[in-house]
Amino acid sequence: MSTDTTRERPAPDRDDAVPDSYALHVDDRGVDVWQYRVDLDQPDGAWRFVETHDTEDDPRVSLEFASLTPPSGDGYWVYSRTYDCEIECS
Repeated sequence: MSTDTTRERPAPDRDDAVPDSYALHVDDRGVDVWQYRVDLDQPDGAWRFVETHDTEDDPRVSLEFASLTPPSGDGYWVYSRTYDCEIECS
């Protein structure tokens, strides 16, 4: 897992997210993970950045109830109810 804060990351554009659901942006550099959270600071909910996985780490993710957006030149989005990741799986 990487904590690179200098890299620009696109933010999810879905406003009708389910609380505690996830958005993963996948491109040739890696996977950026966001979670939609509802809390006292954001009672209507907001996307919060969670972590980045570099492609060299060979991440393997498992998702439930996932939906994909069409790929573009900047990668693609996967929206999911759950998210789990393992690194360097064999």
